Amino acid sequence: MKMALRLGLLAAAAGLGFWLWTVLFPSPEKVVLKLISNLAATATVNAGDGNVTRAGKVSSFIGYFSADAQVSYDLSGLGAHTLSGRDEIREAAAGAFTQLTAINVQFFDAAAQVGPDRQSAEVTCTARVSVGDGKDFGVQELHFQLKKIEGDWRITRAETVKTLQ
Repeated sequence: MKMALRLGLLAAAAGLGFWLWTVLFPSPEKVVLKLISNLAATATVNAGDGNVTRAGKVSSFIGYFSADAQVSYDLSGLGAHTLSGRDEIREAAAGAFTQLTAINVQFFDAAAQVGPDRQSAEVTCTARVSVGDGKDFGVQELHFQLKKIEGDWRITRAETVKTLQ
């Protein structure tokens, strides 16, 4: 009886230790997916958000990108565009965050693949974006390339993926 109790306590302690290890030291895949999830939350702006909140969101949003990041998108009705560097990305984000009443961004089916060097990663996901009242929305597949820069993951390239229409 004492032996079974000790083995049970030992198994519980080992399980708790493993859980604590995964919480304190998550895998790079989990870190990258969390970053992409946080990016969507940062890109979401509510109708009641004031100018200070929106400016803060722009500042937070640009922090996800490397200094030489590129964002390429080809959206029906808008055409193909490429933004190069943080300054262009900041200007585009500031324009969108101030001109649109509300933006709701959600990423679904995100999958991360970390490179063998553990310093680069690629993420694919599906974005659902609604503007204004949220009744109409657009769906677009996205591809992100990330690099670990000075210990932090940063997006170096983001692009829309052409799908069959």
